[in-house]
Amino acid sequence: MTADLKARLAALTPEQRALLRARLPQARAARAQLTPSQLRLWDTRQWVADRPVDVVCQAVHFTGAPVDLDLLAERVLGFVAAHEALRTTFDSAGDGAGVRPVVRAQLPPRLIRTRCAGAEEAHALARELAAEPFDLENGPLLRVVLSAGATTDEAWLLVVVPNLVFDAWSFELLLDALARPADTDPPPAPPFSDLAHAQRAWLDSAAGRTAAAYWAAEVADAPPPLPADRPRSTGTARAGARVNFALSRPVADGILAAAQREAATAYTGWLAVAWAALAEYGGRDDVLLGTFTAGRDRPGSTDVVGYLLNVLPVRLRDAGDGSHAARTRAARAATRSGLAHAAYPGELITERRRVPGTHPLLDTVFVFDNLGEATREIQGARVATADLDKGTARYDLTLAVYPGPDGARGWLEYDTELYEESTARRIVERFTALAEEAADSAARAEPGNGGPA
Repeated sequence: MTADLKARLAALTPEQRALLRARLPQARAARAQLTPSQLRLWDTRQWVADRPVDVVCQAVHFTGAPVDLDLLAERVLGFVAAHEALRTTFDSAGDGAGVRPVVRAQLPPRLIRTRCAGAEEAHALARELAAEPFDLENGPLLRVVLSAGATTDEAWLLVVVPNLVFDAWSFELLLDALARPADTDPPPAPPFSDLAHAQRAWLDSAAGRTAAAYWAAEVADAPPPLPADRPRSTGTARAGARVNFALSRPVADGILAAAQREAATAYTGWLAVAWAALAEYGGRDDVLLGTFTAGRDRPGSTDVVGYLLNVLPVRLRDAGDGSHAARTRAARAATRSGLAHAAYPGELITERRRVPGTHPLLDTVFVFDNLGEATREIQGARVATADLDKGTARYDLTLAVYPGPDGARGWLEYDTELYEESTARRIVERFTALAEEAADSAARAEPGNGGPA
């Protein structure tokens, strides 16, 4: 806020201040629009009807200490009251203006209290709630289950909410709110609609136009989508399944060490492994993958709940001698050059549809999530989270890697209309084998193991 604006606000009479406050919601509503990412999610919903494709479905397991579920319920209600996105519904009344977000003064979540005997029962309940259609026009859009467990020192929190108003970062903010000490206040957060408005203004700026030109060049003459077992149609119901995998701590440490040797991050090291596996499967080194950025670069955005996640392409082409080190260097260069333009919405990068289905450009996406890597406690209880398989596929293929204290776990999610389970398992087997080979090579390269000093 400028000094001049502060002075003008300070000079207002009480009556003028009241009038200004009354007009602010009207002004906000007049400029309300879906972001490009939200619009893609909305369009996806039209493709797949009421299947829970873009729905957050998280199970939080508390162990080791009793948890006050009443306090958790109070914190959830306060969280919704504080964050505009969770009080938002969507109006598509057919007035020619398209769908628009509507922020409500109050929109309590759906809170369910129950008891679950174990993980199987809790996870099944979360999936059942995710499969239940959402009333996007009237809400509520947040569904929360607070469940006692089999013993007094065990409990469950289940969170189900459409991505239209929530993302992985938002989930971490919810956990932060639940863990906040009783004598502290939550940090103030700018409304989601303010960030959406700022994004639209940025797109018209010189930086936005530069980013548009960069991404257009990056995806020019893009390779065809990866081969599938069955032909792609103009649409898909996005039924899906997952093949899970786990890799040991030495393998995860080896990927990190190999990346650091190339001045790269663990994300880049794992991306290089994914590139190798998918290039081998597809028969070409030129691979176009989707990758997620948090979309939290603007001031104040780290405290905002809402869908700010951005899915951007990363073009991987020059594998050099084909070694893991060479792929890591190339992946580092590709991701660093794109990082300067990461604020540009991925949905706007191409006007020509490359693949049929729910995203115009991307058929395969790589996910690397280390947000939950650190140990977390709430009310003295240990917290373990699980992103549950809902039986859907957001993309043709999604390869996810989650590092942790015991190594790395993950899954390959695949569209069952396009791929056989045997194909997905073959890709996972090559991915894990290539990760083990890369880690073994990194270990041999360490000083004292026959590698260079």
